[in-house]
Amino acid sequence: MTRDSNTALEIAPASPGDTKERLLDAAERRFAELGFQGTSMRAVTQLADTAVSAANYHFGSKEELLRAVIRRRVQPINEKRIKRLDEVEAAASTPDVEAVVDVFLRPLFEARAERLASAGGEFFRQIAARLYADPQQLVLSMRKELFSEVNERFLAALLRALPEAAPEAVGVGMQLMVGMMVHAISGQHGESEIDDLPGTDYEPRLARMIAFASAGIRAAAAVPEQGGAR
Repeated sequence: MTRDSNTALEIAPASPGDTKERLLDAAERRFAELGFQGTSMRAVTQLADTAVSAANYHFGSKEELLRAVIRRRVQPINEKRIKRLDEVEAAASTPDVEAVVDVFLRPLFEARAERLASAGGEFFRQIAARLYADPQQLVLSMRKELFSEVNERFLAALLRALPEAAPEAVGVGMQLMVGMMVHAISGQHGESEIDDLPGTDYEPRLARMIAFASAGIRAAAAVPEQGGAR
């Protein structure tokens, strides 16, 4: 058994069937700790107890490894968001702002609770913060690739919920909601109830975030466009 000296993480020897997942787990930890620039393929493969050639075989490059790490966590969340948004829109031609915000935020809380329950750790929240804070072209392209469809769908839903609002104003409100979400999951808020409660007891926190984001989107939508009222 190999022990990582920095984190005291024990990793069992890899079998051929789980090498790819072990590389993803190790990369998630290293990217969270060191960032993209500070992480080498060798550091990832040492933690995964495999060879650099295995990482190159499965991913081809460090850039593709980071993309795979992020996609593995983000794709299931986005799929839940779209599925639930479909249900909200099927139930009402004019959706409620709170309902739209709920199905945007809730899958993230559910994913966090699942990772905590399975002892999967929370390294991805640090990567998520980097995804929005790091201006590298690579990160910007990943954000567009991973979130453009979801953002377009949710913006369209919010515009149906607020039919009198200008798209630009609702878009600003949605950007601020995303900023609040990233701030919360990245741990940048300091000591607060977001981290004090168990990961599975997220309903009070989620309810407050839904209320705050919904009110913020409505407030942003109510501000007249420059040059006069809409």
